[in-house]
Amino acid sequence: MLDYLRRQGSTALRLVVLGAGTVISISCGDDSTSLATAGGTIQVEAVTEGSDFDGDGYVAGLNSQTVAVGNLDTVWFTDVEPGNYEVALTGIAENCTTEGNPRPVEVVPVDTVVALFTVTCDVPPPPPGGGGENSL
Repeated sequence: MLDYLRRQGSTALRLVVLGAGTVISISCGDDSTSLATAGGTIQVEAVTEGSDFDGDGYVAGLNSQTVAVGNLDTVWFTDVEPGNYEVALTGIAENCTTEGNPRPVEVVPVDTVVALFTVTCDVPPPPPGGGGENSL
């Protein structure tokens, strides 16, 4: 094949060599840009302690996205762009508390960051006026 190309002239040979170089450079491309733009995952865990747990669970929020999360549950926000965010846990009953809410997280490409919320619940106080049969 090279003998044929040599007989046809140096222009044809240059085109074949240039074409081969192009194929090689395309097949040896660098994938680092795809990793830099890949999203990460935020794992939100809710652990409830104490007594009289919140019966309907909570809502985990990230920007405008929300997802229901149970008392002892884990949910995920996937394909999140790299950057700094705040994850919030809402829908917490009045007799329950959690510290560090919302919680800051940093998302990096192709990795999972965990936001753990420990919710502590106490027995709720009696309603005003005692709530018993002899209430006035």
